[in-house]
Amino acid sequence: MTKMNRYRIFFRPQVNTFVLFLVARVGSTYLTSLMKSHPQILALSEELRDLEEQGAVAQMKWSEKFLTPPLIGKHKVRGFNVKLVHLCDPEGFARLLNEKGCKIVHMQRRNRVKAVISRLNGERLYDKTGMWGLFNESNRLPPMHVDLAKFDEYLNHREKMDFEMDSYVRSIGRPLRPLCYEDLLADRDAFLGSLYEFLEVDPFPVQGETLKITSDDLREVVLNFDELRDHYAGTPYEQMFDEVVA
Repeated sequence: MTKMNRYRIFFRPQVNTFVLFLVARVGSTYLTSLMKSHPQILALSEELRDLEEQGAVAQMKWSEKFLTPPLIGKHKVRGFNVKLVHLCDPEGFARLLNEKGCKIVHMQRRNRVKAVISRLNGERLYDKTGMWGLFNESNRLPPMHVDLAKFDEYLNHREKMDFEMDSYVRSIGRPLRPLCYEDLLADRDAFLGSLYEFLEVDPFPVQGETLKITSDDLREVVLNFDELRDHYAGTPYEQMFDEVVA
């Protein structure tokens, strides 16, 4: 790896902007913490979620300002995370991304079963700590019993949200890099290398802040694992229960 100059400055035409689109529980908090530790990347979380109550004008005003880099700055790349459900004006936001020449990163999760289990576990963690991410091992939760009806509801909702997000990011018409959480788990360096190449930023050894809240082996997480797996026997989801990536 080529040694990077951590103290370079960049002029506005040198700076790339991006928006990372996601549906919940795809490892975005961990990925953002990795990017934040890169000295050339300014990566923010879901700023537009906090502006949702103020409406489309407030969201667009903030986005336009952020996606206009300073004339001279220390970051070669700057971007933030967005969930489609928090956008007050999706069409206007898409137009803004085109006007600003913004790149699009779409963070996904192939295994929807684990995405739903992670959501259920995340809700429990939030009830306990007020946070959706695990930052302290002492807050790790014990295995849980999963209600089948609730799982069905969450899985159907997940399918709908994934479809809507995929359709939206492809409709924007900007350079798009789809990324998968499973690939981040399997080979972090290759995953980050692909992201760095897309954003045109120098490689750098980074460190994340969050811990994985849900074991990749669902037998360690779900008390009624066999019952839940049998509920989806014969469907495309059956094999997802046994998948172990990391």
